Amino acid sequence: MRIKQRDFDSSLIGTLKLDNNVLERILISRGIRETDDLDKNLGRLPDPQSMKDIGKAINRLFRALMDNESILIVGDFDSDGASSTALMTLVLSDFGFKKIDYLVPNRFEFGYGLSKEIVAVAVESKPNLIVTVDNGISSVEGVNLANEHGIDCIITDHHIAPEVLPSAIALINPNQKDCPFPAKNLAGVGVVFFFLVAFRKYLRDHDWFSDKNIKEPNLANYLDLVAVGTISDLVPLDRVNRTLVHQGIKRIQNNHCRQGLKTLVDICGVDRKYFSSQDIGYRIAPYLNAAGRLDDMSIGIKCLITEDPKKSRDIAEQLEQLNIKRKNIQQTMQNEANLEVDKLIKNQESDLPPVICLFKEDWHEGIVGLIASRLKDNFDRPVFAFAQSNSGEIKGSARSIDGFHVRDAMQALSSKNSNLILKFGGHAKAAGLTIKKDSFSAFRDSIIKYFNDSFHIEILEQKFITDGVLSSKNMNLDMARSLRDAEPWGEGFPRPSFEGPFRIIQDKILMNKHLKLLLVPVNLPDLKFTAIHFNADIDQWKQRDFDSIYCIYELDVNIYRNLESLQLLIKFQKPLYKTI
Repeated sequence: MRIKQRDFDSSLIGTLKLDNNVLERILISRGIRETDDLDKNLGRLPDPQSMKDIGKAINRLFRALMDNESILIVGDFDSDGASSTALMTLVLSDFGFKKIDYLVPNRFEFGYGLSKEIVAVAVESKPNLIVTVDNGISSVEGVNLANEHGIDCIITDHHIAPEVLPSAIALINPNQKDCPFPAKNLAGVGVVFFFLVAFRKYLRDHDWFSDKNIKEPNLANYLDLVAVGTISDLVPLDRVNRTLVHQGIKRIQNNHCRQGLKTLVDICGVDRKYFSSQDIGYRIAPYLNAAGRLDDMSIGIKCLITEDPKKSRDIAEQLEQLNIKRKNIQQTMQNEANLEVDKLIKNQESDLPPVICLFKEDWHEGIVGLIASRLKDNFDRPVFAFAQSNSGEIKGSARSIDGFHVRDAMQALSSKNSNLILKFGGHAKAAGLTIKKDSFSAFRDSIIKYFNDSFHIEILEQKFITDGVLSSKNMNLDMARSLRDAEPWGEGFPRPSFEGPFRIIQDKILMNKHLKLLLVPVNLPDLKFTAIHFNADIDQWKQRDFDSIYCIYELDVNIYRNLESLQLLIKFQKPLYKTI
């Protein structure tokens, strides 16, 4: 385990012209170089007219509008997909489309994307045009089948484009070759947002709204959906994504958001006034994703679309029950996964292999991604977790660490042996794949060999990168508020964390899995801080023989009965010394 302080160029202090030197140092260490980089006004967003194929997509969509054609939106079964589907459905309706429907593949029957199987279902409703959101860039066979039935396709996606692209009318994806649009880190919902901005301009320029007496929609009012999808999909928070998320969160905080989101925020017990990107990641997204993992993501989409308070409450309660069920299944699977890892260690007679690959027939296909994510965090190495699918194949989810691009790894294996992986897709740190059941051992051996041949074992060393030691004068509620107000934090723009030694004054175990502590900084006996460590190693703690710890922590604003207080949120701790 290694703790490293984040790189920081002290010569840049003062360039951002902030009163708070700690905050300025934190922002500079995350790539902020000038005051303009902190500007989160919508006017600084890039022009979507530079998107490749944008003209083709707009022309086809406008023809559908003029001819009153039926549009089928095909989404994805995660939170980004649900947000994208809701956004496209709502805004096209505002533009005047009358025949709009959506279809989300059930992951257990159809798998991911615009597959041949989902197109066969779509054909039954006889749409004139399919518009994908958050998927489709790899759907060559699905688009071909749609074309055979006389159905045109517009693809909007953000995943890495393969060499062979589908024969769609238009491909809207900033991550395809020769697309000059500068915002390459958009989530699927971000791509949809910019596409709709461009289409609205086209309609405005052609006097559509005035001629049809339609109130031109303010697309900024839909940024709550964009914020949810962007944070949920863990895309890097570059300036564009930070702007989209910031503006969306502000709307949620001010109660200017979808009724379904209001209900979800309330049912999660979050104070809307202090709603943050963390609340999306740890509260809202799990509720929406529970529908796609266990049932049908259409439930989540309905929650985001409906404006009826009673209906939204009923749907949100369904999502809550699904999330409870998901937690129970996940806990059982996690216990089994831990036992499997223990077996791996015993079989190796040493450390774990550099890549962990696990498969159990009775695991739930919708939960394996969560298991892979937890194991990746616990053991700091890439993880592939597989479950038996209804088709007889096995489907896996991969989660990876810095330095190991999991999608590129699968591409490399597939190039060497085209029969090893049936299909795959994803990003650097998260991906999905399907393989034959009898190929599991061969895949496991191949991915481990690929790692050993191409990477240094040091990238597996558990690493914590912090913003250094925080001085006592800055360990206060005002600093915690300043960091909170600098939202959004997230992927690629991590929430500030600090390090330091503390003496334990009091400790209390909560729900047999969390620790509540009263801490005093070593050598500063006059300062006391309450601290919380979620999901701590309680068994180890009960046997402790030390009275001081070295912590990595965040400054947190705790709100209880409308009163704010400072709380340390512990992310990691280790014994500092033993009691004498």
